[in-house]
Amino acid sequence: MNLAQINKIYKNNIKVISNYSHMTILQVVNSFFYILIYPFVINTVGLENYGLYVFATSIAAYFMVFINFGFDMHAAKLISLDQNDRELHASLISSVTVAKVLLELFAIAVFLLLVMNIPFMRGSWLLFLLCFANTLSCIFLPVWYFHGMQKMKILTIIQLSLKFLSLPAIFFLVDGVDDIDVYTFIVVVTNVLSAVIAFGMAVKLSGSALKWPALAEVRVLLFEVQPFFWSSATNTLKQKSVEIIIGSLFGMKEVAVYDLANKIFSVPSLLASNINAALFPMMVKKAQKNIVNKIIKIEVFIGLLCMLSVAVGGYWVVKLISVHDMQEAYYLSMLLSVNIMTFLIVGSHIYFIFVPHQRYDFVLRNQLVSVVSFYSLCAIYLYFSWSMYSVVLALVSSALLEIVYSYSLVNKVKSY
Repeated sequence: MNLAQINKIYKNNIKVISNYSHMTILQVVNSFFYILIYPFVINTVGLENYGLYVFATSIAAYFMVFINFGFDMHAAKLISLDQNDRELHASLISSVTVAKVLLELFAIAVFLLLVMNIPFMRGSWLLFLLCFANTLSCIFLPVWYFHGMQKMKILTIIQLSLKFLSLPAIFFLVDGVDDIDVYTFIVVVTNVLSAVIAFGMAVKLSGSALKWPALAEVRVLLFEVQPFFWSSATNTLKQKSVEIIIGSLFGMKEVAVYDLANKIFSVPSLLASNINAALFPMMVKKAQKNIVNKIIKIEVFIGLLCMLSVAVGGYWVVKLISVHDMQEAYYLSMLLSVNIMTFLIVGSHIYFIFVPHQRYDFVLRNQLVSVVSFYSLCAIYLYFSWSMYSVVLALVSSALLEIVYSYSLVNKVKSY
């Protein structure tokens, strides 16, 4: 392949490359941001308090999935299919926002009931409340719009700018074990503010005035995205249950160790998993079997490289940034790295086969198999070995089952 051919490929796919670059930069730098401040935060507030923060964040994540309600993929698909229909864009922004506000009101009621009736949450109510407040960012953050328009650069600039502006506040205001609430407040305010700014930019780019949608339109939209909601809900239930189970059975220190392992694993996994998301706006229009198979073959190679990077670099990350004896985080990160293959292969099936062919039910069925197998294997592994490794091994095993089940579903997709 000569230079002219390479240049042609680049020009033909410049939007995909730009979208992938900015999606990846946003998430990878976001991960590095928290790894950068990790030694300071965990040394200042302590392992127990930091573990409690991670635990509370995991609880809030359930509500965030409920409020997002699967809009991201469905709305991104509609935007990507017609990037010039400004009236459609404004209508979607209005309908999605109103739907999320209604879901937020319901989530608030449920959250207050939990805090009032669960002593553990009531004892740290301020921390749980602050983590829950992060759900406000879900209402206003239109990731789906920038994704569908292939303009992730705008969102990247907004979020990263505010992240780095929050650094002085973290280093100057967080100075003791009792300041975990202060740290959480800074993180949440940063997220919500960046979401509001991004929302304003999306409205400006849509070029049309927002209008209050009819409730019938909102109901139709909620019905249409249900498969994506159940899919994302089951996936989050599985992923965040790891932290909940570890915290409930083994303690908050172990949650902090797992969180460090997850941070190490997250950087290469984001590099890999964003490939499918970046290709989605283009592939949704022309998904073909031979192209998808080629993409999967390339992604398997990329996945192996990512796993190798965790094995090589994870040890030094733990050694350099952890201020306590947290060597177990390295071994857990190596175990978690197997999930990268699942993100790539199953992600290819979802983005390039199931969604383009309107088989949203396959997306849900795949996630159900994953979450049921996770809890079943978790119970079995814990029976034989009472360790947080058993919980993580169950997570990885269920992910491998996702790959097998995805391939079994592919054969049922007509016209593929």
